[in-house]
Amino acid sequence: MMAEPTKDAENVTPEKAFSLLGNETRVAIIQVLGEESDPLSFSAVRERVGTRDSGQFNYHLTKLVGSFVRRTDEGYELSYAGHRIVGAIHSGTYRRGDRMNFDLDSTCTVCETTIKATYENERVTVRCPGCETRLSEFGFPPGGFENRTITELTQVFGQYVDGIFSFMLRGICLNCSGKTVGKLIEETERIDDDAPAYVEVACDQCGETTTSHVNGYLLHHPVVASFHYDHGIDLDRSELWNLDLYRNESLTLLSSDPLSVGSTIELDGDRLELVINEDLSVSIETEQ
Repeated sequence: MMAEPTKDAENVTPEKAFSLLGNETRVAIIQVLGEESDPLSFSAVRERVGTRDSGQFNYHLTKLVGSFVRRTDEGYELSYAGHRIVGAIHSGTYRRGDRMNFDLDSTCTVCETTIKATYENERVTVRCPGCETRLSEFGFPPGGFENRTITELTQVFGQYVDGIFSFMLRGICLNCSGKTVGKLIEETERIDDDAPAYVEVACDQCGETTTSHVNGYLLHHPVVASFHYDHGIDLDRSELWNLDLYRNESLTLLSSDPLSVGSTIELDGDRLELVINEDLSVSIETEQ
């Protein structure tokens, strides 16, 4: 059964919602409330924002109530939408990050060259200069660089990409919380290699899309995770770029219609053979 919105819910158009934020006092109100876990009284919020004119302050606060701010018996607090605005402000979503080029604390599993990252237009591109291959490209807010070393960024980039992909695979879009659906595709402009197939997960609601190597998708499969763990590799504690499987190109095209591929994983002489179907279902062919 499909969930229905409550009848007394107030619908605010995107145009109206964003227009409400076009004022410094209103943004300051949201930031002040975002600093507190408990509701604040009218006078407490006004004092922290620093607005002397009580009438003017009340006008701006009232405009936010019902969309970004909730009024309760204890005072004023942020709604979910308000917390999202605070998060966007702290992440640097609304400020432009500087272009940066730097080496990651990671080496390519194919050619052992130091992996490099470029940050431009709020997007990170991870490349292996030795293989001349783009390993990943993803949006990343400028605030994510604050107080982090290169070693920490190497871990964060991998965890960030893996976390987004993990949510999308579970049917949840991190951009809008809409429903996502995954499938195998034959071609993509997002990855620089000649693999016979890739994994694409897209949101039905906002159109957000993420693309991965097939073996990158397999890293989330319990059988593959268990196979690695049995050989002393904890995927939850491993850096994405340092995993052989992430760059392993041992994929075989089994069928074009419907699309399916085979993948072979070898660790310490043991072998795991899997078949990945177009709907991303996985079957185990051989484990020895």
